[in-house]
Amino acid sequence: MKIKRVLNNNAVLAVDDDGKDLVAIGRGLGHGRKPGDDIHRDTADQVFVTAENTNMDRLARFLNDIPLDYLTAAGEVAALAQERLGLRVSQALVVPLADHLHFAVQRIEEGIPAQFPLAWEVSQLYPKELDTGREALGLVETSLGIRLDDDEAVALAMHFVNAQFATPGMEKTMQMTGVIKQAFQLVDRTFGIDVDQQSMNAARFVTHLRYLFSRIASGKQISEESSLLADAIIESHPDAVVCAAKIQYLLEMGLNTTLTRDEMAYLALHVARLVTDVKVPG
Repeated sequence: MKIKRVLNNNAVLAVDDDGKDLVAIGRGLGHGRKPGDDIHRDTADQVFVTAENTNMDRLARFLNDIPLDYLTAAGEVAALAQERLGLRVSQALVVPLADHLHFAVQRIEEGIPAQFPLAWEVSQLYPKELDTGREALGLVETSLGIRLDDDEAVALAMHFVNAQFATPGMEKTMQMTGVIKQAFQLVDRTFGIDVDQQSMNAARFVTHLRYLFSRIASGKQISEESSLLADAIIESHPDAVVCAAKIQYLLEMGLNTTLTRDEMAYLALHVARLVTDVKVPG
């Protein structure tokens, strides 16, 4: 790697042989270095990919504010998330994780209890991410020498979801989680049932909604000029279409968007699959 900019004594912006920008972190890594210097990857404790359109001055200030130990711990958690969930070890994952870990430890030292209002929803909607968060607590304890509250696994899971779907900011991730929760409630009320959110069909439904969020965020909704499949879905599942219309309203109001006809049809299909194994009373 070749240094492009020294961010501080412990961090440098570098470029690899493929021209990809990276941030390398290690104790004293930037001390006495200058742009153009070669640096071996093995000399860094952590290396992560920078986000597009990164403000380097802002990143440098942030890295100055976070102790190196927390960045190292965050890098280890990110590597675990890469192994368990297939996430990329990037600035968008490592930096928020480091910030969260730093704040979590400060809360413990000051005796401030943490609040996790979406704990149940996270356990239902993101079980793999939550399991990874629980495993990550052990890494953090080994790295920082402090045991975080078990419920901190919920917050870590939310960071993984946030990074997975490239949603800018935890607020958007919490909004997505809230919308999914409300979607299940709409299905229950519309059909007069109690959907088992641990079922395979529920998992498929959540996955569909999560990728729908991703398509909306990237402006790449499903849309075909002439969709015979959409026509067939709408005709075959009228009750599911009614329910999907309610969820559509929820999504459009919450996300300030408009769903395409094809997205609406596929949403109805997934609603139909969700309730197919549930016995409707009466």
